[in-house]
Amino acid sequence: MKKRSILWTILMAVVSLLFFWLVLLKLILKLNKGRGEPCPTSWSWIVDNPLRRWDVRYALDRAGLRSGETVLELGPGPGAFTIDAAQRVGPEGRLIAVDIQPGMIAQVEERVKAAGLTNVETHVASAYELPLPDASVDRAFLITVLPEIPDPVRALREIHRVLKTGGVVSMTEEFLDPDYPRRATTMAWANAAGFELAERYGNWWNYTLNFRRKP
Repeated sequence: MKKRSILWTILMAVVSLLFFWLVLLKLILKLNKGRGEPCPTSWSWIVDNPLRRWDVRYALDRAGLRSGETVLELGPGPGAFTIDAAQRVGPEGRLIAVDIQPGMIAQVEERVKAAGLTNVETHVASAYELPLPDASVDRAFLITVLPEIPDPVRALREIHRVLKTGGVVSMTEEFLDPDYPRRATTMAWANAAGFELAERYGNWWNYTLNFRRKP
C-alpha cells in the first residue's frame, strides 16, 4: 500500500510538472515575448532543463550528424545540445554555433571550455546574415528555433546559401514550445526557401523534418 502511495505521488508530481510547463510557462512566455522573438537570455533555464532535453532527446540522432562534417547549429541558446553535437562530428569535424544573443553565446562558450572541446566555433550574428561563406556547411540543425525568427523563410534562404549542394537542414519542433508550428507550416517555409523534404520523424507532439538543399 505504501509503495502504491509513493508511485502515485511521483506520478502526480510528473503530471504537475507537465501541466506547469505546458500551460503556465506557455502563457508566461507569450506575455513576456511576442511570437517570432527569441527566448530571453534570463529565461535560458526554460530551454535547458531535464524535461525539455528528454522531450527532444532524439533530435540529434534524427539530424544525422556525422564524424568529420562541418555543422551549423543555429540558435543554440545556452548550449543544451552543443556539446553532444560537437562530440558527434568529432575532432575532424567542426560545429559552428550562431545565436543572435551575446548572453546565450557566452553560456555556450563556457560549456565548450568546460568540456575541453576545440572543434566549436561561436558567433553572435543574425540568422539573416550568417558569417559563413557560400556552400561551406555540410549540415545544419535547429531545435525549436525557426518559429522564433520573425521571417523564417528569409532565415532558411540564408541557410540554403551556406549549405553545400545536397546539404541537409534538420528542424525539430515540440508541442511544449510556445511558438510551436504545425508540420505543414514548417514544410511550407522550407519549400519557399528552396528545400525539398528528405526525411520525417515523430508526430504532432514532437517532430523532426530533414530537408535537402536543391541546387
